[in-house]
Amino acid sequence: MNSQVPSATAGDLPRWRQAAYGFGDFGFNLHWSITSLFLLYYYTDVLALPATTAGLIFMIAMVWDGITDPIMGYIAERTRTRWGSYRPYLLFGGPVLAVTLVLMFYRPEAGETALIVYAAATHVLFRTAYTVMSIPYSSLSARITRSARVRNSLSAWRMVSASFGGFFVALTTLKLVEFFGQGDAVTGFFWTAICFAALSLPVFLMLFLTTHEDTIDTMSSSSHAAPGIASSLGALIRNRAFVVVFIATSLLFMGGVMSSKTLIYYYKYTLGDGAASGMALALMTGGAAALIPVWAWVATRIEKRTVWLSGLSISMVVAIMNFLNPFETVLVVTTIFAVGAIGTAASYLSFWSMLPDTVEYGEWQNGVRVESLAFGLMSFAQKVSFGLAAALLGWLLEWVGYTANAQQAPATLDAIKVIMTLVPAGFLAGAIITLRLYPLTGEKHRAMVADISARAGPNQLPGREESGKATL
Repeated sequence: MNSQVPSATAGDLPRWRQAAYGFGDFGFNLHWSITSLFLLYYYTDVLALPATTAGLIFMIAMVWDGITDPIMGYIAERTRTRWGSYRPYLLFGGPVLAVTLVLMFYRPEAGETALIVYAAATHVLFRTAYTVMSIPYSSLSARITRSARVRNSLSAWRMVSASFGGFFVALTTLKLVEFFGQGDAVTGFFWTAICFAALSLPVFLMLFLTTHEDTIDTMSSSSHAAPGIASSLGALIRNRAFVVVFIATSLLFMGGVMSSKTLIYYYKYTLGDGAASGMALALMTGGAAALIPVWAWVATRIEKRTVWLSGLSISMVVAIMNFLNPFETVLVVTTIFAVGAIGTAASYLSFWSMLPDTVEYGEWQNGVRVESLAFGLMSFAQKVSFGLAAALLGWLLEWVGYTANAQQAPATLDAIKVIMTLVPAGFLAGAIITLRLYPLTGEKHRAMVADISARAGPNQLPGREESGKATL
């Protein structure tokens, strides 16, 4: 197969290639969404693990995942094959990822201690397989185009596909569990995981076949001395734009996890309809999918930072509205959560769209281009934040007196509502404050890209390591 295509720096990517790249996130989100939305609940209410233990398993797996992300980024960026640096992982990693998802939702006949060990081991195994695929996938967006506008479009395609994947999982998971299990949730979750794993495989194969790297750029760079991991990390730490996006993304994910993971407990024990939580989650993700193209259009007319700040502000207001809401019915609460999709769409589009721009900022500032490690560290931020939030949630649930599959005390129900609303609002407020320090504008990014190309010269591949620091 000839994977060499014209350099994306020379012009726009065809729309079908943008869509093909973005659709890959549908496959990834079949895995991500079932674990992020339902795995903690599976641990506490299906496997009957203590909430604190379940949260600790999440934290261990996600911290491990986060640690391996920059390592995988470092490895992937230095991989050289006839398919490029990143695409081989998409081809060979899919079946392994599918198997690990199924193992994670398989319940062996074992006592509580052995079950805890099995849950932790399979969770860590799944997160490792996910890292091996997801980091090369994310890194492709910095390799296939330098255009901030095209990257915005890639992020839109990706987030729409991811949101539809999340919508599909949120809407169907509990229904499939009931269909396959007929009252046995252990069996239901196992066969549901098999369905999602099988459905992801053709998506990953399509992603490999239709998405290409600029192999001229990739292969030629092998002769250049790539910066070591220490110098790459140092360059990212000095990259103010990257640091701001890193911190804001961490706070965004902390808030999102606290809200989405508490939601199913709130619906089950406060509203008395746990199954309805699937519809609420589906409306949140489906609404985000529908609104991402709108925000992508808005981002072509105003600054990306403004779009993200708008999304964070909307999400924070929605969280506070849910806390103050006196009408605790499925219809009212679900409607408020659906409105929150407006803010979610803006936030998740923005950080993926802004991250590649920070790569150029660092290259212009320090003379070192760090692509895959930047994406690896960003994934580290997301996943460690995810794990810390899950561990915090597990501890808080136990601290407020939560008991699985039992009637909760009024004080416990009140505390669950606070955890679902005000705690996330606090994290979102922190992200808003952080993001105001972001130094890039669209005009400055365009000037930087032009300056980097001018420094590269006619005989130097643009985007590779150069010494010195330019000024604008």
